[in-house]
Amino acid sequence: MKETIKYFSVSENDAPINVLMTGVSICEKNQRYVRNKPSVSIIEYVFRGEGSLFINNKKIDVKEDDIYILPAGINHEYCADSQNPWAKYFMNLSGSLALSLISKFSLDDQLVFSAPSLKYLFKKIIKISYEDIPESEKQSKLTSLYFEILHRLYVLNKDAQKNSEAVLMKNYLDENSERIISNSELANLIYRSPDYCLKLFKREFGRTPYDYQINNKIQIACSLLQHTEKSIFEISEFIGYQNPHYFTSMFKSKIGITPTQYRKNFN
Repeated sequence: MKETIKYFSVSENDAPINVLMTGVSICEKNQRYVRNKPSVSIIEYVFRGEGSLFINNKKIDVKEDDIYILPAGINHEYCADSQNPWAKYFMNLSGSLALSLISKFSLDDQLVFSAPSLKYLFKKIIKISYEDIPESEKQSKLTSLYFEILHRLYVLNKDAQKNSEAVLMKNYLDENSERIISNSELANLIYRSPDYCLKLFKREFGRTPYDYQINNKIQIACSLLQHTEKSIFEISEFIGYQNPHYFTSMFKSKIGITPTQYRKNFN
């Protein structure tokens, strides 16, 4: 096996979450690992090939573009395929938070997820691991990526249980948050009637497409107010409102205070 591993010195062993190592594994045919009650939680992305996991006497086949999670404390084995052995990006973490987040995001019952859209996040993990920045900053960036991956898996998992047409509409709305998408435009997207789109979306997501879009805009605005120095006008334009006074009025109706007051709460 060929491995490129980056180890991290951990100054606070009792911290709720620490990244211990990251790396790339290119495995040989039938290469097998056995871990009994490991003290670390592991998350890996298969970018080539395939293999199998063995957890609680259950075999789970894993293929290219799958992510698998191995929580701390769970006995497991994994083995590369005999014909097409896998190659993987990985991250090992310690701490109670690293473990509990898996459960909090309801990922501990499944553990293996098809997620080709998240490959770039694992590439970022490897890139950040070798940046010329302080170790404490690397820990912050890498643990943030771990959280983001788990959150994205949670969303993908929830969406997988929903109607595919509804998910297609939701993704379209998410990709076009700078404007308001009409029910007619959604109808053209999935070749259905506007009324069908409205009822389906509300059934699957608990709100109308319009309400979903407004809620998205408010969430984006809140994040920009907290974490950037963009002006109220710039934020208003960013989420698709040319009139900042209208944006301010809408924001206050939803949040209860103006954008300016909201920002002051985080200064």
